[in-house]
Amino acid sequence: MDPIREVLADWTREVPESEIRRLLKNKTKYYLAGGLPGNLPTKIFPEILRELADYYDSDSQNVINEFQYGQTAGDPGFRKVLAERIHRRDGIDIISGAEDWEKILITTGSQQAVYLALDTLINPGDIVVTPSPAYLGFVTTVVKVGGHVVTAPTDADGLIPEYVEDTIIKAEKEFGKKVKILYVVEDSDNPKGTTLPIKRREQLFNIAEQHDVIVIADSAYKEIQFEQKRPSMKTLDKDNSRVIYTSSTSKEAAPLRLGYSLFPDFLHSEAEKSKGYIDLCTPTITQRIAEIYYGKYIDEQLPIIVQKYKDQKDAAYQALLETFPEGDFTNPTGGFFIWWQPKGEQAYTFDVRKFNQEILHPNDVLVVPGAAFYPPTGHSYDPEAREIEPLKVITGGMRIGYSFLPPDLIDVGVRKLGNLLKENL
Repeated sequence: MDPIREVLADWTREVPESEIRRLLKNKTKYYLAGGLPGNLPTKIFPEILRELADYYDSDSQNVINEFQYGQTAGDPGFRKVLAERIHRRDGIDIISGAEDWEKILITTGSQQAVYLALDTLINPGDIVVTPSPAYLGFVTTVVKVGGHVVTAPTDADGLIPEYVEDTIIKAEKEFGKKVKILYVVEDSDNPKGTTLPIKRREQLFNIAEQHDVIVIADSAYKEIQFEQKRPSMKTLDKDNSRVIYTSSTSKEAAPLRLGYSLFPDFLHSEAEKSKGYIDLCTPTITQRIAEIYYGKYIDEQLPIIVQKYKDQKDAAYQALLETFPEGDFTNPTGGFFIWWQPKGEQAYTFDVRKFNQEILHPNDVLVVPGAAFYPPTGHSYDPEAREIEPLKVITGGMRIGYSFLPPDLIDVGVRKLGNLLKENL
């Protein structure tokens, strides 16, 4: 064995570099890969910075107080603003307004909240059920902390409750351990762009209750919805014991790298403790910027931002309809992504990663290969056999991101992609 490898932790051999992080190193004219926010309130943030500059100029002690280490759980002012917003937006009973601000945990991006949840819950070999496919930042992190991923089937409406329940039952029987976590992206999930209907949210919550499974409800795209927002599964968690609710500022405001979460009561202090050992605290200056933005500007800016994302989605979707070969695809009602995969066995035999490197990149186009949204190791539930099987990966799928480019470039890029698919499939 390489002597350097002998020094490294075991997970470094099991977990590859993130495909999205890798693709961010490439520059193409028609960049349909990473979910980069392309609609930001660029005129508002300079105003906020000027406002802060005046505040700091008025008293040098203000600078010393705020350019400082802060509370691990987050700045109280920002948490109060978010508590009020969550109360109005989501109707979650455990949050009745700004007075419940201490229930909010601020993280350095919602990715950190995901890590904290897994860090506080997962022991080696613990089972986590996820959609197939699922957000790579979650499934890969499960493997990194020693968990065992079992994927459950999805359709155009997301996770299928009947199969999720059977996955839990069969996985526990197969591996002799309880399923500990069910991971769900409720609205415009990454990578497929699907949104769970209200009935499915209720069914999944009831399944989690019946089988004593913790739900991680990832609401990163909650604000970027083109239709009426649906209530989170967290609204069903009346005693705050079942659902970890996590969201992010990055999609609708700017990549300030701020996440915010509601953990069940028995987990909150443990998650805060874990965070303290990871980064001590989230930077205070970014929280101050976000506090002002969410307190004064977001309700005016958000409709403008969401409409721009909808225009981009419409451009991508129309181009797909007119140029792509036959396949299965989604029509998102929000978020940043469309999913496409070929019909039948080609979903498992067509290699989009190779296609990306050898065909798309030379033609100035990039997507994210579907295989990136599966864990490095794990198992899958087979709905036909109704059994747990070795991990089955949709290598022929692709995530098409429409959030970054203007509609005219999206139209050209997606049409190029469709025509290249026709030539190579």
